[in-house]
Amino acid sequence: MAPFSRRALMQGALICGSLAVLGGKAMAAEQSQAIDEGLFVDINGVEQWITVRGSNRRNPVLLWLHGGPGVALSSQAPLFFDWEDQFTIVQWDQPGGGATAARNAGHPGDLSIERYVRDAVAVAEWTCRHMGCRKLVVMGLSWGTLLGLELAHRRPDLVAAYVGTGQIVDGPRGSKLGYDLALASLRKAGNEAAVAELEAAGPPPYQTFEAFITRQKYVNPPGQTPSAEEAAAIAAAGALLNAPPTPGAQYRGPELPIRESVEAFLSTQRAMFRETAGWVAEERVGLQFDMPMFFFQGEDDRNTPTALVREFEARLDAPGKMLVILPHAGHSTVVFHDELLRLLNAHVRPLVVQIAAPRE
Repeated sequence: MAPFSRRALMQGALICGSLAVLGGKAMAAEQSQAIDEGLFVDINGVEQWITVRGSNRRNPVLLWLHGGPGVALSSQAPLFFDWEDQFTIVQWDQPGGGATAARNAGHPGDLSIERYVRDAVAVAEWTCRHMGCRKLVVMGLSWGTLLGLELAHRRPDLVAAYVGTGQIVDGPRGSKLGYDLALASLRKAGNEAAVAELEAAGPPPYQTFEAFITRQKYVNPPGQTPSAEEAAAIAAAGALLNAPPTPGAQYRGPELPIRESVEAFLSTQRAMFRETAGWVAEERVGLQFDMPMFFFQGEDDRNTPTALVREFEARLDAPGKMLVILPHAGHSTVVFHDELLRLLNAHVRPLVVQIAAPRE
């Protein structure tokens, strides 16, 4: 191959330099569209922590409803950093968890499903006003799926699409089926001590918080032995969260010390476990929805058993619906955040890219 002439090299350098300048301007423009906010918002008279993060505020807005109640994920934003290129992620620390619990320590207010649903509606309304969008993608994890279905049912005008993972369908049936699955697995493994502990708690419904917590211990890791893939995902998520926070990031609100955070979580769970265990989707929200419905469910979810999600999804009447089973996953599908993002981009984002994006 003949060598490049000096003139050709100079022309190439000029072209590359021009592209670099244009690329720099484009990068600066993209950075100007980025959003990183953490603030307390008055939600029905109580200051509650909300974070808003994304690389481009013109992307669809996704309201993430965390599990628990009492397990806020705003401080675990690194799990969702890759999501921020495709969605603006809004996280809300619900009463009894995270920075909201720290701000209102010892005074969470009424803890009931109705209160949480009213607050979820208020957060959705605030988000639409704040971001200038008509509707949101509403995504729930575990307890957050109960809130998400209630929100989608009560205010379909705010919801472009619903996504549930670790989906609650039927509290009484799910609690009993999860107990049976856990007990069978422990017996098969020959774990006599665990079998004795679970049998001592007995099958649900539970009248004591201690019996309820015993059941929870064995339908989630580590009581439920994770698959090799899930164990690796848990370890990778832990490493990601233990890395130093991004300098200047706004997602970390005031936090309770670890001991007080655990106590707040247990207090919130104690207040809510009976009402949550009695919640049945078909009775509360019905089977007809006005938006596409997606369920990304772990194949070995024993906390909110996947068999009931299959049944629920099959009976739904909605403009579109989909159930995807995540292989090797249990209830804590959030550790498979890369796979969840792939599913969101493949199936949800194309449907909402206009309706859930801020208006120009």
